[in-house]
Amino acid sequence: MNILIFVSTQSNSKPAVTFGSLIAGKTQSSVTLLTVIEDSKNMNAAQKIIEKAKSWIPGIDVQTSIRIGAEVSCIFEELNSRTYDLIILKARQELQFIDFLKSKIGRKVARFSPISVLVLKQSHTKLDRILICTSGQENTEHLVAIGARLAQAAQAHATLLYVTDPIPSMYTGLNKMEETLPELLQTATPIAKSLQQGVKILMQHQIDADLELRHGSVPEEILSEAHLGDFDLIVLGASKASIELSGRLLGDVAQRIVDQAQCPVLVVRKPEELTINTVL
Repeated sequence: MNILIFVSTQSNSKPAVTFGSLIAGKTQSSVTLLTVIEDSKNMNAAQKIIEKAKSWIPGIDVQTSIRIGAEVSCIFEELNSRTYDLIILKARQELQFIDFLKSKIGRKVARFSPISVLVLKQSHTKLDRILICTSGQENTEHLVAIGARLAQAAQAHATLLYVTDPIPSMYTGLNKMEETLPELLQTATPIAKSLQQGVKILMQHQIDADLELRHGSVPEEILSEAHLGDFDLIVLGASKASIELSGRLLGDVAQRIVDQAQCPVLVVRKPEELTINTVL
């Protein structure tokens, strides 16, 4: 996997670089550090920034790229220059995510990135617990598979979470995979079939995993689960079909989660919307 990490000249990018190196180390991926300057007069300063960023990730195969021009244009020029699988950005912690999206770079990258985007607001140094959020709809296997591959590579615990309306009492308290799977197999609903497939993918990757069913507001329940479970990464999906010119760029659920989550959030694009060959 090839990871692109954007190193800003305007704010501290160390959290993005160090967490990106953590993922790269777990998945044996290569890393490219990209920084952008307005003109060649700032080249020396940019080189110093890049060298400092490299010092934060010893032992990783690191390439660097310094581009001159507007940040957004340069980011997409870099994405088009080679095959990347993931881009990592740090949002300013003091801003709400909607403000981050309103910034030029946030708006364009979130809206038009052809690959999955990982956003974090603060330093995070471990990857022991991964929360995979499924919509319970068809064609979400790629989302679960990405979370499962990360968990397998990191030897992390994974929880597959589905939030729905109040569930029947027969499911109350059944939150472990081995306990819920027999019950789910007895139903033939689209949601049950989707969860069955998700559980199958987790089992195929032979990771420590469970299935959690919650009912209530989707973003609130995801955030609550992430907090109570002390998760290190939230994996969720957002398609370009949900993008609206009004500014709701990632859809209400993804936007609220990335805005309010304390841990990093990986927003996965649907395969048919990607212009690259793989995601992970």
